[in-house]
Amino acid sequence: MIEIKTVLKKDIPHFLNDKQIWDMDFLVSSKHRLIAHYHNPNLNNEDIVLQLGYLNNKLLGYIGVYTDYVNHKDNQEKIGWLSTWWVHPKTKGSGLGRALLDKMYQDFNGKIGISQFTPSAKRVYDKSGYFNDFKLSEGFKFAIKSNLKNILPLINPHFKKYNFNSIDYILNIWFNTYNFFSKKNIQKNIPKDILIDYLTEIDNETSIFIKEHQKNDIFKKNTDFFNWLKKYLWVLPAPLQKVTIKENYEFSMFSEKIFDYSFLKICQNKKIIGFVVIQQRDYNGKVLFSYFEKQNQKVISDIILLHFLNTEVRDFICYDKLICNYLKTKKFFFIYKNKKVKHSIISKSFDLTDIKDLRFQYGDGDCAFA
Repeated sequence: MIEIKTVLKKDIPHFLNDKQIWDMDFLVSSKHRLIAHYHNPNLNNEDIVLQLGYLNNKLLGYIGVYTDYVNHKDNQEKIGWLSTWWVHPKTKGSGLGRALLDKMYQDFNGKIGISQFTPSAKRVYDKSGYFNDFKLSEGFKFAIKSNLKNILPLINPHFKKYNFNSIDYILNIWFNTYNFFSKKNIQKNIPKDILIDYLTEIDNETSIFIKEHQKNDIFKKNTDFFNWLKKYLWVLPAPLQKVTIKENYEFSMFSEKIFDYSFLKICQNKKIIGFVVIQQRDYNGKVLFSYFEKQNQKVISDIILLHFLNTEVRDFICYDKLICNYLKTKKFFFIYKNKKVKHSIISKSFDLTDIKDLRFQYGDGDCAFA
């Protein structure tokens, strides 16, 4: 017998102290992710955070959701982005996974979407009949330092047993030397009246600027969202993660060294000309959100590159077309520039037409959190 139990926002304080849940041999969430959900400015007390799947009275699966708003043709509707979905391997053939998806779809009145998934998961979503392809975003991954330690195991799992730290270290002596002189050249070309302010929270001037520069965005962000994003992390830095319980959770929980967001407020002649949100997770960077006019494409792109060159980041991903177009042709030695494609799907319940010219940022959906 299958039973689905729902965890609402108002249930989170009690759920966090439910010893039976946290003593299981797998985790249905991390505690810090649940706390982040609890403070999500888009959530009401009766909104869903998690659904638990029971088979013959035993908890063996779960599905998690992040609540956001979609804006289209002057209408604003809630959308639930599926952020986790897992069932125990021994439930294969039981229908528990499909029951979890059906229940979440039903309880969200069909208003759900998925912003990142594996090809195998996509086949399951297609089979459900609930979804349409939403957006195919194209971007680039730019490598500025050697990162064989992380790249080669992705190409072939056989490489996991080898330690490439020494090779990366030797190669990066050269790359760091090149980048040192490149930084000076980039900095020299940034106008003298440019000032960058690293914000701890969104100020009023930046809030107004964001609002003015997201009229073409289908998922509009505000001050509450950005301040929440920076304060309540889904992933925590944990240098000793090998002795944590991260293996009990199938999704992102800890990073090895760094997990942080940088809010870059960029001003020229004391007037704001750009705002960029950058994520750093260990040696990897992401340009999650960007707001600026086309005429400032060069200076904004150079500042982003300069930011990464001054960190331990070895590669970064960007989906902003203007930034990618500039960096692709820039006279800078990127180790490689790989094209990236981000697929998103959304339920057929949304009547979304004429959206091809609307912007879907890299950080939209649940992609900003891990």
